[in-house]
Amino acid sequence: MLNLEEFARSGRLFDNRYQLLRPLSTDGGTADVWLAIDTNTIDMPDITDDENPQLPNAGMETGLKVAIKVYRPKNALDIEGEQRFRDEYKIVFNCHHTHLLQPINFSIFQETPYLVMPFCSHGSSAALIGQGVSNDELWRYIEHVASGLAYLHELRPPIIHQDVKPANVLIDDNGNYTITDFGISTKFGGGHHGYDEEESSGTLAYMAPERFQMNYQPMAESDIWAVGATLYEIITGQVPFGESGGVNQTNDTLRLTYPPGLSADIKKVIEACLNRDPAKRPTAQQLAAYGKAKKVPSKVMKILKWSLLPLVLIALGVAIFFQLSKEKKAEVQVKPTKSAKVVYDEAMTLINSQEPDSVKAGIYRLTDIEDSTYVPALYELAFTYGCYSDTVSLYRKQLLGIKVGNNNVDERAMRNMAPYLPQDDQYNNKAMTLFRRIVESPDNDYIETKMNAAYRLGVYYLYYTRNVSMAKKYYHLCQEWAIQLDDKDMLQMVAVALSEAK
Repeated sequence: MLNLEEFARSGRLFDNRYQLLRPLSTDGGTADVWLAIDTNTIDMPDITDDENPQLPNAGMETGLKVAIKVYRPKNALDIEGEQRFRDEYKIVFNCHHTHLLQPINFSIFQETPYLVMPFCSHGSSAALIGQGVSNDELWRYIEHVASGLAYLHELRPPIIHQDVKPANVLIDDNGNYTITDFGISTKFGGGHHGYDEEESSGTLAYMAPERFQMNYQPMAESDIWAVGATLYEIITGQVPFGESGGVNQTNDTLRLTYPPGLSADIKKVIEACLNRDPAKRPTAQQLAAYGKAKKVPSKVMKILKWSLLPLVLIALGVAIFFQLSKEKKAEVQVKPTKSAKVVYDEAMTLINSQEPDSVKAGIYRLTDIEDSTYVPALYELAFTYGCYSDTVSLYRKQLLGIKVGNNNVDERAMRNMAPYLPQDDQYNNKAMTLFRRIVESPDNDYIETKMNAAYRLGVYYLYYTRNVSMAKKYYHLCQEWAIQLDDKDMLQMVAVALSEAK
């Protein structure tokens, strides 16, 4: 068993190369991090005893200081584990981004893996907690962290960090915020590849609600929740939902308090990140854009960027109306908010026009009511994001820049499902969330739509998340509604599906 303190005390070199100086962190579940000197970089090395190498005092100050993450003895690797560790290091080594702290070396010493990383003398962003960080610096923090995550999330397969927190955002010598612990012993592309998976999968206080669900599959949206929790802690000194994280979070528990002087848009960023529904959180790419612009764009601006003349004229007309009203000091009676059905009808008019910009605008119009309970709107969005071979669904994905062709499915579905499954798992997760809301809707005016949504959920759970019990649950629901509607075609499809789910 390796005794790191003994290496430091005796002056013996760790793996015949590194002089351990002092621990930087011993709080992690799987590893200890030590400050060390790489003796290969000392100007005049004088190591002659190969069996018991000692670091010479002369020239010590010229050696490069590094941080070494040494995995604890219980993570000792067998031959298969060593190869997996090497394979994962290669993936991480090829991650090149300003805001990612890339390991510079790795090895396995006495069956114990370790990583060598640049030493950040300024420490981590945990030092910022409760220190009254300015709004400008917070925007800078958001931009840096989100851009690093966006890079990881957009890889193929994506890397999901799973342990975003202040201590894992370091401050480099140029004052930039850089993410560490983003590769080795995390999950890649939805599969477990860690060495101590039970403990290495994150820190409770920063875990999103969905991470506590049975058969959770790693998703980028969970990292976004952790960004929100991290920001809130830096600003207030407290994690948003206590040390247990999002396990008890419900829609009505989001009652956060902020110090005076905090930008209203930063509050919007935090609360958007902490949305209980993963599908309603911003992407890392969007967060980086907010950080760079130092504001959160309104949904109106999101639609206007497609340069739709009718919508521009409407917006201008509204602005002129209120301006004239103000100048005349007239009392303006605000019109009631449009119902979800009215918004849905407007959106579908745009979508059915077949004009590309109008179709995109119509889809964005639907997102304005995606938090409603109006089943037709929810299904149109699920149909847009989800796995469909239908040419209309594929056309919408093409317009939105959603690439299809995801091989992360059961072998039985490789031919019929993989070519139409979005590559970016965020869209598959959005579709599943929308399908679930449809199925759980108390509105029984749309039994056929609920039946179709239940069938789609069964397909996703059986072939995409490989959760057979959940697949059966939704197939049986679908079967009940098919019997009620006397839909013989659906009953036959469900019978086949249930036979495959055994």
